Amino acid sequence: MSETDAPLTYYEMAGEAVQHWPPSTAVQFGELIGDENKLVESIAPEEFFRKLRVGNETRLDQIKEFQKEILEELEDVRCYRVGEIRIDIYLLGRDDSKVCGLQTLSVET
Repeated sequence: MSETDAPLTYYEMAGEAVQHWPPSTAVQFGELIGDENKLVESIAPEEFFRKLRVGNETRLDQIKEFQKEILEELEDVRCYRVGEIRIDIYLLGRDDSKVCGLQTLSVET
């Protein structure tokens, strides 16, 4: 469980990333974002949305619609956690000519 209420922000990877998407390993994702020295964990996008529901019970309809839009609009959707205590979370997929999605922060002690 996160100890912060960090916002979900738009994130877009550099132009060459689309050629390497989706990464074959979590380590390769770390290399794509320039964090190859941090712990990188791949999680299923469904797990991201399951955790997002916790503490947001009054917004379940919005989260369900948000999940539907992400999975319908982007291809090869992947979710990664980068770091150990201050964990950057990326939910990204391919949209024609770019890799984009959302990024947020989770502080877990």
